[in-house]
Amino acid sequence: MSSENDQTPLDAPRRVLNPSSVTVLTVMFWIYASNLHDGSRLLYARRHAKGPRLYVPMLNIVPNLIGVVICAYILMQRSWPGFASCSSIFVIDAISVSFGTASIVGILVTRAYYVWMRHRWLLYLGGVLIFATFAIGASALLVLPMHTKEHSTCQATIDARWLLAKFVIDIVTNVTLSGLYLYVLSRALREGFSTSLYAELRHEGLISMFLVVVSSIVTAIVVLLDLLPGNAVYVYGIDILINATLVNRMLCKRRGNGSCTSSTGEQQRICSVAE
Repeated sequence: MSSENDQTPLDAPRRVLNPSSVTVLTVMFWIYASNLHDGSRLLYARRHAKGPRLYVPMLNIVPNLIGVVICAYILMQRSWPGFASCSSIFVIDAISVSFGTASIVGILVTRAYYVWMRHRWLLYLGGVLIFATFAIGASALLVLPMHTKEHSTCQATIDARWLLAKFVIDIVTNVTLSGLYLYVLSRALREGFSTSLYAELRHEGLISMFLVVVSSIVTAIVVLLDLLPGNAVYVYGIDILINATLVNRMLCKRRGNGSCTSSTGEQQRICSVAE
């Protein structure tokens, strides 16, 4: 990747908009909205719970709520140029990266601690990973200045040092989560692989967690190597959407077939964090 700053457009005037961007934003909005609906039902079902059974659904709401807001906000700008300022769009993007990603990491660490292994070192390590993930996202507000170019185009200067720092944090976080996944998997495989074992691993969210880790690592590599020039912000946004969707389905799946709702639509069956 070039050491020069990468100019990443965050907004554009109506006459130069690509209709495909509106389509992508609309699809993202509906996916986030669907996740938020299912996540809200999960949170309501656990409203009287305590501890991780309540904290995890609360964390699950965060990335999806932010995603709905930011997609709707940018779609409004696409429909009515001038509705949103460059600074406001950039602030919401930074909030999405910081709170959204930290919430997802928090869910995975919480499940790893309460479901798989209750070691104190994991609790401390998880806290450090969550804080580091949040801090690097929030730091974007200070180190990534926003500029307004001609024709009201908004551009954020993506500093190579910030990208490298985020890459390191993402890799460390996801390698740690991968290590936990492989440890639990190897422990389960000691008795031999079977269909029932696969079903149990899927039930406990190990498969979804592995896909989240893969998505995050691929995103970090794509952005650091600048494989999609000028689209770093959007790449991170899509990664958060993928991760939020995987985590939401992991938490909300119905026992037996993975659905958040029962066949009658009257009752939600959810997978719980083991007590």
